[in-house]
Amino acid sequence: MSSAPAPAAEGTEAPPAKGGPKLIIIAAVAGLVLGGGVGAFVIAPKMGGGAAHAAEVTGEGEHAAAEGDGHGGPAAATAVHTIENLVINPANTNGSRFLLVTTTIVAKDEAAAAELKDRDAEIRDGIVTLLGGRTIEQLSDPSARDVLKSDLAAAIGALFKEGTVKRILLPQFVIQ
Repeated sequence: MSSAPAPAAEGTEAPPAKGGPKLIIIAAVAGLVLGGGVGAFVIAPKMGGGAAHAAEVTGEGEHAAAEGDGHGGPAAATAVHTIENLVINPANTNGSRFLLVTTTIVAKDEAAAAELKDRDAEIRDGIVTLLGGRTIEQLSDPSARDVLKSDLAAAIGALFKEGTVKRILLPQFVIQ
């Protein structure tokens, strides 16, 4: 007698291997769901600032209240007005290059932020005019970024009463 299994008779199939492709697909889907959950509930709040970031940007990003004085210390709540995803053609590019910028204007109080929101079109025009007059070289120089913010603050501040615009932030500044 031999200990080798008997060959299958003709017309009968060998039993399928356990698991196979179905097990691999189920494991992959479970891994994706688990990874997505970890990313959404653990990693994303740490990257985006979590609850502090959610409290900072409310509504459509037009108006917000944030805490802090910009140096890590506590301060009175500040009001901001954000203009997102403004596309500008810099000077001397003939439309072949563009700047994608988000500008956040820190206002003196909520009433000032409401006024900024009401005059959004004027502010956008001022930003486009100022940044559209700059060349790629001027816009891409990181050492000139503070001067650019100051120029924007002066141009936008000229539209309002003195002290309405406290400072300008450029959270998104992409040159393509």
